[in-house]
Amino acid sequence: MMILDICVCILVFLVGFNLKHLFSGFSRKDNKILNLLFFYHFAVAIIFHFYISSFGGDALYYWSEPKNMSLGEVIALLKRGSATGSIYLINFIPSKLLQLSFFTGNMLYALIGYVGFIYLYRMILGIFENKFELSKIKLLSFSLIPWVLFLPNLHFWSSGIGKDCILFTCIIAFVYSLQNISRRWILLVVTIVLSLAIRPHITLFLLVAFGIGFLLDGTLKTYQKIIISLVFVVGFVAIFDYVITFIQLESIESNVIEEYATKKASQLNQATSGSGVDISSYSFPLKVFTFLYRPIFFDINGFLAVIASFENLILLWFSTKLLFKKPWQAFKRASAIVKGMLVFFLLGTISFSLILGNLGIMLRQKNMFIPLFLLFGIWVLYNNQSAQTK
Repeated sequence: MMILDICVCILVFLVGFNLKHLFSGFSRKDNKILNLLFFYHFAVAIIFHFYISSFGGDALYYWSEPKNMSLGEVIALLKRGSATGSIYLINFIPSKLLQLSFFTGNMLYALIGYVGFIYLYRMILGIFENKFELSKIKLLSFSLIPWVLFLPNLHFWSSGIGKDCILFTCIIAFVYSLQNISRRWILLVVTIVLSLAIRPHITLFLLVAFGIGFLLDGTLKTYQKIIISLVFVVGFVAIFDYVITFIQLESIESNVIEEYATKKASQLNQATSGSGVDISSYSFPLKVFTFLYRPIFFDINGFLAVIASFENLILLWFSTKLLFKKPWQAFKRASAIVKGMLVFFLLGTISFSLILGNLGIMLRQKNMFIPLFLLFGIWVLYNNQSAQTK
């Protein structure tokens, strides 16, 4: 590792550790939790680095390919509407011009992912005002907050080079911006632009979901709902054609990247076992279950699958518990933003469960939706508990 790599890594750690001080309102306990999240997240990032270096993955492709390209070639790819071109452009300076190592690249992306966790924690404090009541919400005798924020899959795919890390933070930052649009509109614009460049169909889901959330908000007046509806409809119409074109192009690029990742794994002489699932004969409920809760223990084909199975078992237990806590009543009492979280989760789950047939890809893709589902679920439990104490 070059001296520059060491300097950049030190800078990343210092910036990441002190990021929480840019936000007002964090208590000493909050800072301790964020410190723990910081060390945990970067530990997972290091695991991500060695795992991908050993077994291969598209992160290697995203970091190494820009080294062989000129800026003109990257921009030409970007002009075609390529999401991969966007990642190449983001990586061009650190990867090619600065010649930073793959490890340093992962640390830079881990910092981006950690920003998402700070926003997520800040959102929790904004949604749940009574911290004492929040601390009493437990699953398997553990307080959901903050321990639900340490689910391994949330950190694994948000701690390394790739679209998943950036999009994870974009989604969280988008919702965080909606909590105070007048003060955070710049952040909102940035997240929309970035998500459009990487996965515009997710931007579409966000606009539709939170547009519906605001329409269902009983506290808004009719004219406010009309204005908000127009804003979201204009946004939807403006990007719809681009989204369709993008999806067709991304399908081609995904095949190229998958071929590269398979070839790389073969070169590293690693034994591979398929994680493909033939969902064509599955009923719709079973497809949804597969997307949300597999791999489970009978799907285990490696160490990471064991960890994923435990996490999915926790998610299954959490989801089952919600069904008995009057979720519909909690939804009706929720704010527009919390309503939007559930709609976004449902849009993503329904769409991706119909088309994905690889458990590894499912783990990555559902990482975009699980954080908001967890927040909605905690709201259901919080609302139910508050009603019981009255």
